[in-house]
Amino acid sequence: METILQRLTDLDEVYDAILVGKDGLIVSGILHSEDEEVVGAMSAAAFGSITSFTEQISNGETSHVVIETKKGTIQMEAAGDLILIVTTTGKGNMGRVRLEMKKACAQLNELVTSGY
Repeated sequence: METILQRLTDLDEVYDAILVGKDGLIVSGILHSEDEEVVGAMSAAAFGSITSFTEQISNGETSHVVIETKKGTIQMEAAGDLILIVTTTGKGNMGRVRLEMKKACAQLNELVTSGY
């Protein structure tokens, strides 16, 4: 898992990459924050709320979330029972970040279903 996250943070645009359970506990991560547990819990709560919202308005299952801020983006994507969270600087190719996140989620799904 660390290798998959490391490949994401090797992208110029990516600052942090963490993997959390839907319960908010961090499974693995490369995070430049001292409040890792808070970030994990808040990320899972935000993703859960957005997922509930999209289901409530009958717009289908949430697959990818992008939150734009003044400093960059926060992107979240489901990887089975886990959530991949990536923060970016907002500069560079955001499409590439999304593509690499999709690849990473597919690899993480394989890893989780094979029992690590």
